[in-house]
Amino acid sequence: MRFLGSSNHLSSTASYPSTGGIDGHIRGSSLLAWSVISLSQRRRQVASRPSAARNCRPSFVLNAVAHPDYDNSVHVATTSIQSATSSSSSSASPLLSDWNPLEKDIHNWLTSSSNILLSDATRPPSNDEIKTLQKAFALFYGTDRNVDEAVNLLTKSIESWEATNQGGDEIAGLYRVRGDAYMELTQPRLAAGDYLKSIELLDGPDGIKADPEEKPASRLGHARAIRSLGMTATKEEAKSASKDYETYFRLVSRLDDDNEKEAGAMFSDAIIDGIQRNPYAAWEWGMVNRVAGDYDAAAEVHRLAAKAFEEIGDKPRSVISALDQGVDLASGLGDSNDSKDNGAKLAKATKILEDAITSDVNVEGRDVELLQRVVAKEGEARIALSGVLWNSKEKAGAEAQFGEACGRLDDLNQDYQTREQERIKKGRMPPPKVKRLGFSIDDIVGADEASCSRFKNEKYIQEKLVWPQGLQTKVNKFLTLK
Repeated sequence: MRFLGSSNHLSSTASYPSTGGIDGHIRGSSLLAWSVISLSQRRRQVASRPSAARNCRPSFVLNAVAHPDYDNSVHVATTSIQSATSSSSSSASPLLSDWNPLEKDIHNWLTSSSNILLSDATRPPSNDEIKTLQKAFALFYGTDRNVDEAVNLLTKSIESWEATNQGGDEIAGLYRVRGDAYMELTQPRLAAGDYLKSIELLDGPDGIKADPEEKPASRLGHARAIRSLGMTATKEEAKSASKDYETYFRLVSRLDDDNEKEAGAMFSDAIIDGIQRNPYAAWEWGMVNRVAGDYDAAAEVHRLAAKAFEEIGDKPRSVISALDQGVDLASGLGDSNDSKDNGAKLAKATKILEDAITSDVNVEGRDVELLQRVVAKEGEARIALSGVLWNSKEKAGAEAQFGEACGRLDDLNQDYQTREQERIKKGRMPPPKVKRLGFSIDDIVGADEASCSRFKNEKYIQEKLVWPQGLQTKVNKFLTLK
């Protein structure tokens, strides 16, 4: 996996570890334009190369960085299959100078000697097999997309690569791309299986030959596949995803992970640096920790995500992360407030929630939907706080928070309805509804779903808000005045 034109790991899209566009030159490029070199030509090219070059194995790379613009409905992945040989440029076709960087990388890989002289491969991929792979990429990454058919062709390519014992690093790349395709088809469990296979191969002996960026892509892919399951994921699955997020942050960090921590810190400096590089994924990690029942870790990750968003000037998402930190702490409270430990946790959870709720006063921006999500998250946090306060016998405070939450959510929903009526009156088309898996911070409840009455709906609370049973019980006691 290689980042072309950018080293930015910032990933806000609801696409997958490898979707998005970079620098414009990839968008709309036709993968079918790649030249197919005959095996005889490739063998002649190899014969003229020094043995050292012939034995130099390239990295088989299929990756892209998720584009920071979450609202971009067209996701075109940057796909790079880069040869590690330095001599390939000298033997390139005269037309190579007219190709974009992506096509040059593919050409280099197709003409690479290492695809012919593999000690463990029974034979190099045939021209037909290469064409099948090219077509799969075109259908998944190109302009005329057909993801279902891309999956079928990727499956054929995986079977061909495995049957001929191609490199494990190359097969890992194919599994990871098919995992991305399954995610786009909203089939997270199938995607998770492919990402796990990719991780297994990359952790094997051929993993050292892969581009270093391929490992974090597969880890992030599997983590997001499990994250998209919400509360339907088992605790074991959530714990596995949490480890994947942690590994991902360690791999993308600019610091060596020597496990150095500041006094009292839960995570190493390297992991914190990784979080600063991708606070979107950090917020997701916090949600997975909540599903796993590790509420202290969830709260700390959301705190770090809030700080990272704040540092890049993203106040709305910083506030959302801070509010989720408070919900995490509320989720970890026991039923009894008698113990000293739980009393301290109660005081901390209450303060964090109250501070986060008031922190959205000065949130501004041009993204109306994002600001609506901030208000919806504030309402969620207030209702969580009302349950906490009711459980601690602070009935007046609980009722005040609930009343404020309902007023804010009702105003939010009314504003949404007014905007919709105005849109219809002016004859404007509604924004496109893209079916996607809801793992991102930008997939949380918005104005169209927010209302006080929904907090009586167990399915809504579990699927949309990802609340554990303990917090649900506290709020339900308040709602039923028990």
